[in-house]
Amino acid sequence: MRLAFHHIAYQPLAVCNALSMDRLDATIRRAGLKADAPVMDIGCAYGEVSIHLARAFDARVTAVELDPVMAEGAEARIAAAGLSDRITLRRETSAAALAALPPFDLIVAIGSTEPAGKGLREPAAVFAALAEHLTPGGALLWGDLFWQDEPPAPLRQLVETGGYYVAHEALQSAAREAGLEVVSAEISDEAEWATYRTGMETAIACWLDACPDHADAPSLAATAHRIKMMLDFGVDYLGFGLYLFRKG
Repeated sequence: MRLAFHHIAYQPLAVCNALSMDRLDATIRRAGLKADAPVMDIGCAYGEVSIHLARAFDARVTAVELDPVMAEGAEARIAAAGLSDRITLRRETSAAALAALPPFDLIVAIGSTEPAGKGLREPAAVFAALAEHLTPGGALLWGDLFWQDEPPAPLRQLVETGGYYVAHEALQSAAREAGLEVVSAEISDEAEWATYRTGMETAIACWLDACPDHADAPSLAATAHRIKMMLDFGVDYLGFGLYLFRKG
């Protein structure tokens, strides 16, 4: 299997986005999880958020990851943390996992691609679909990019190849339209963005230095350059938000 940018760049990150674990932790605490609460972590990557949920909140976590490289890495990290009894890793789409399991007290979707099902990207529709899989009073922890200002068309086209993004206030309006209460809505700061970018760029640079003759090195270098250019160009337009929505 070919290596992708995120296989390397995300390895050192506690959260695979411009978001600190401290901010994530503080927001989760507002959800009021009880011990053994059923939680789903959609797109768990290398499993660090799932591990934190199980360790800090004593949650029973269903970690969903379709990418085989990241799923293998998550499985190894979960085992190393001694939490295989509290975290169940499912290597399938989130739609399949949600359909197969009873409702959750908390669903975590941070930077996830189409977490409610293939082709479903409009925020209100996504939130409504995920809310169907929450227990009464359950919460959705949503983290994603948003537009701080109307972007130039080329930037929007580049950024939205893998998603659909709206403004910070529009995301909150979409949650309300889906019947969810907005408990909190926070925006990542410059330090969180710097940690995210530095972590990715350093990981890729180190890997390329160590593996210059690897067959995937040219494509990884090209992707790293494209993402850096996108983030440099998008610094005045892109923000990252963390939102806690509650089902009535």
